[in-house]
Amino acid sequence: MRDRRLFRITGLLLALALVAAACGGDDDTPAPADDDGSDAVADGEDIEITLARFFGDCDETTEGVTDVSEATTECEVIQILTNAFNEEDNGVTVERLGGAVWDQYYTQLSTTFAGGNPPHVAVMHSHRLPDFAGRSLLRPLDDDLAGADIDFADFTEPAQQGAMFEGDIFAVPFDIHGSLWHVNVDLFEQAGLVDDAGDPIMPTSVDELLEQAETIEAETGALYFSQDWFEFAVGARLFLGLVAQQGGDIVDADGNATVNTPEGQEALRVLNELATTASDPSQGYTDSESAFVAGDVAVLHNGTWVVDQYNRQADFNYAALQVPILYDQSGFWGDAHMWVLPDASNEDAVERDASLAFVAFLYENIGSWAAGTGHLANRTSVLTGGELDDAPQRANYADAADTAVFVPAVEGWAGAWDSLADELQATWISDKDPQSALADAEERMNENLGTVTD
Repeated sequence: MRDRRLFRITGLLLALALVAAACGGDDDTPAPADDDGSDAVADGEDIEITLARFFGDCDETTEGVTDVSEATTECEVIQILTNAFNEEDNGVTVERLGGAVWDQYYTQLSTTFAGGNPPHVAVMHSHRLPDFAGRSLLRPLDDDLAGADIDFADFTEPAQQGAMFEGDIFAVPFDIHGSLWHVNVDLFEQAGLVDDAGDPIMPTSVDELLEQAETIEAETGALYFSQDWFEFAVGARLFLGLVAQQGGDIVDADGNATVNTPEGQEALRVLNELATTASDPSQGYTDSESAFVAGDVAVLHNGTWVVDQYNRQADFNYAALQVPILYDQSGFWGDAHMWVLPDASNEDAVERDASLAFVAFLYENIGSWAAGTGHLANRTSVLTGGELDDAPQRANYADAADTAVFVPAVEGWAGAWDSLADELQATWISDKDPQSALADAEERMNENLGTVTD
């Protein structure tokens, strides 16, 4: 009882610190042995662990629900999975901390570390991993995964790379999410841009892209392209993809920003061409979504997380497709939700075993998460089949899990990414000279990355 009271006090302190925060297993899932060789979770100890996550608040719609097929949002999927784990006779209860607002999550998570009370398990984007692992705040998992029945080799290569820092595994990947081309097939059909099967014809070069834009506007009166042009760095995501399709990188092997390059200049040229001739750069995230769902836009560049929403809302023939290959190779912005174990809260073997048991449960339910959210399953064994067979649109982009381009795994990346987005956006919002914008972006990015030289 003393241990349980201690866990509850710790959970309360963490909940106060983590006011705002931004994805199941069997009874016989073996838990890792603790340091003295015993199976702590299986010994029947009543353990309460804490979970920090974003994905929203949905307690009212998920209370008492354990069937994940009833979920309709990211929040509902992860909360129902948590409910299901808590219902298992495993001696472990997961207590969620604080709120769920993603744009405040990392600030609040850092507060828990600074206060010495981090959660036992936390969700983390792959691009944020270096900033936490680089400060020795996370537990390396190389020696823990086999005992938890987590097969790291089953993850796709992008997922594996996103979970590693300086050669060690620091996270269990949960998905790959990234850019998609959301298409109004009816507008493509009206413009004569469908094949014999009625599927929209995707451009295979920049020239074809711009020709399609002219055709769509002339034949339908609709905009060809839309995206959030200034709120959430969506333009920077497309920039990264277009650079990658040309064989370029936005950071070199030494950690230096490399956006002021021929590939970067070409990618920014295309973005500005789309902004001025085929889109409306005054649209932010909500406006671009509304225009697409209303049927006024042929293509919306957005992510995997909205596939089910658009599939329900669209009154037209909707298709979620991979970003078209306009240059020499595939490439689109990708990221991953992952589960990490803060080191300070998992020093005790019993707590660590409980944390790993929960993460192993989530690992076994990656298919459910992908089916319920639109994100890509990141395990080779569950990319197709099973729960994903009947999930809408998934067959159109399932194999993209192997071709996503993650941002570099370097410390200081969050600030570097914001700097890049600011400078790119200045070219289509305030007519900043593209060459100057790329030069300034590179300088500002290197300041954040700590690679500025005299």
